[in-house]
Amino acid sequence: MNEELLKTVQKASQGQPDWLQKKRSLAIMLQKRFPLANHQQAWLAKWQQPSIAGNDESLSLNHDGDDFVALPINVAVQKYPELLQENLMEKAVRWQDNQLNALHLALMDTGQFIYVPDETKLEKPLKIELVTRSNNPHNLIIVGAGAQVTIIEEGSYETQAPLYTATEILMGAGAQVKFCQNNSYYGNLVCQAVHSYQARSSKLDVEGIIPKNQHGYSNFYSFLDGSDARWNVQLASMVEADCQQEVVTQVDGYGENTSAQVNEWGWVAPNAQLKWGKLATVDDEPLELHQHRVIASSAKTVVNDQEETSHFNAPDDFFKTQLPASSWLARLS
Repeated sequence: MNEELLKTVQKASQGQPDWLQKKRSLAIMLQKRFPLANHQQAWLAKWQQPSIAGNDESLSLNHDGDDFVALPINVAVQKYPELLQENLMEKAVRWQDNQLNALHLALMDTGQFIYVPDETKLEKPLKIELVTRSNNPHNLIIVGAGAQVTIIEEGSYETQAPLYTATEILMGAGAQVKFCQNNSYYGNLVCQAVHSYQARSSKLDVEGIIPKNQHGYSNFYSFLDGSDARWNVQLASMVEADCQQEVVTQVDGYGENTSAQVNEWGWVAPNAQLKWGKLATVDDEPLELHQHRVIASSAKTVVNDQEETSHFNAPDDFFKTQLPASSWLARLS
């Protein structure tokens, strides 16, 4: 265990609730017991002497009403401890899953908290527009049973250091959420996670633009807990020359009529790499899975691992032709 790192985390968490101070310290003390995450070494090596941003609250979304709550996560842990203690990095992005998650919890220093009560239907989208130099921002979204909401995340992450940004979406029975993501990153090494927990009969639609940076790793995951839970994901990526992107989509869960549908479209410039991982269950559960993958360049097009002659001369042509006209992702075309 890195004693200096533990002291840094304990100092940074002073003034936070006791449960969170203990949880962050435990994450440092126990992290070596957990499995290694993919590509984590670059992050862990840099974070042994981390920069912790402190209470960065430069958020455009700040509301505390009966219709919904939206607060900086550092404020929410004080004001709504009963919601945060039970749910923060416990059900979606789980802090004990791997060493990278554990260290992310320990070093988490900014982010957005959103809570939508049961049976609430919000007509206007909620927007997360965090601007920060943090290396470990974290968003926690809790949507109650039967509630309906659209959430758009368009953050600007201005650190040059290795960055891990995570968004958790926890949904009650029958909840319906549309989540759209298009973040901007300044650094060359970025890991982002969008993980969810879905109770029975819930529906989550995720539409995400994979960020443009030199080396990126994106992970989309949902736990479908009960019958009729549905996870629908649409992702688009434009990988520039000499850049690499890897995207993983995974699900867990059980129940009748649970299903996951993933559609992915990517344009790859010369000397670039894009890997769409195969949609899979983590523990081989018998869930209904559907995936459609397209990777195109000026030289060729690969559809579900089958190579075809390319009919596209530029990314604009590709995305305009391939993306559904009604998709939020159509802004790429």
